[in-house]
Amino acid sequence: MKRYKKYGALVLLMLLSFSLQSCLGIGDNKGDTFEHKDNSSIGINKTAQAVFSGKFYFTIDRNLYMLDSQRNLKQLTKGMDVRDPSLSPDGKTLVFVIRHDNYSDLATIPAGGGKVSIIRSGKGDYYKVPGTDIVKSNANWISQPSFSADGKKVLFLSDSEKEDWYKETGVDAPLLDPMVQTVLLSDPSADPQDVAYGDFGAGGDRDPSFRPSTPNEIVYTHYTYNIKNPSDLFTQIYLADSTLIAQYPGKYRPGSQKQQPDTGVALTPEDKDTRNYQPAFSPDGKYIAYTRSTTNSNDMSIYVQKVPTGITATPGDEADEKGLASYKGAQLLVKGQYVCQPVWSPDGKSLAYITYNNNAFDLWLAHVSVDSKGKYKLNGTPIQLTDTGNKINADSRPVWAKA
Repeated sequence: MKRYKKYGALVLLMLLSFSLQSCLGIGDNKGDTFEHKDNSSIGINKTAQAVFSGKFYFTIDRNLYMLDSQRNLKQLTKGMDVRDPSLSPDGKTLVFVIRHDNYSDLATIPAGGGKVSIIRSGKGDYYKVPGTDIVKSNANWISQPSFSADGKKVLFLSDSEKEDWYKETGVDAPLLDPMVQTVLLSDPSADPQDVAYGDFGAGGDRDPSFRPSTPNEIVYTHYTYNIKNPSDLFTQIYLADSTLIAQYPGKYRPGSQKQQPDTGVALTPEDKDTRNYQPAFSPDGKYIAYTRSTTNSNDMSIYVQKVPTGITATPGDEADEKGLASYKGAQLLVKGQYVCQPVWSPDGKSLAYITYNNNAFDLWLAHVSVDSKGKYKLNGTPIQLTDTGNKINADSRPVWAKA
């Protein structure tokens, strides 16, 4: 049951594209009214069915917006390639990524709008390795930041250690696959702490976030090759203790041809034909909503699955068995040609997600309920919240915050 590692051609760009591309929804909203304010090209659904509490932060056409419960839209950034917003626990600060041609920066902005501050930069230079004609870059990619429960740390993905693992991987190539790291917000430019490693050549990790109820645990998507059949790529959701790498220096390493100890505990199985990714914790940390797709269908789906506790201290086969126990009971909520990037409402009674309708990717809303046995179901038909037309699109995962 333990995960297998395999070197292969670097497919990072393909996987990032696969992970970030968004999705098709369900339901017919021909009768909905979308209002365009202040000559905005973004329409907001003003009908009674589109009512929600709290506020959304999301990106459309690489600009950051806020949508409040009165469905007033406010643009927070302009002229930057902004992605992956996340809100601090106190609701005062947004952290996000600004992407450039060859690197990306980690930035913050007050939640109501204001000055953008770069807190960690991936900017670098090309250089020639002395005595050779080999040209390398010390620029870095940073993506998908999120806050710890106490707001003191920022979790993110990075390739900042791409030149550090030649000996351990045994491959004469940089480890470009992103890994999960964290820094203190009080010193964001410091050397980051590794909290989950990627597998060489498989695409690394994606979608990291802290568990609300268990501050040291994180969930993330992990890509790895099947060593028994190198053409098979597994896309799984892992749960991990973010402190293990620091507690046991030298014990854990990025994946390679030889099997390495891994901090991740599988919540979804090794399956070349079924991909599970983009996990998002419920507000109480007891469930995850995530995206699932299969090779034999054009549809994508959003599922909800219970997450066990107390299994991350000693990762291994036994922990995997416990982690996978609830997979068979996962509940399907939304299905369509493209649906993805689920996020929970602050009260856990609704989900928002990105989907595709009328030639555009937009933000949609679905109300859910849970019975006495912990089973979730969809209440009513999902409703479209934004109408971006066919020229601009919603992109990275939204944030749903309290009012």
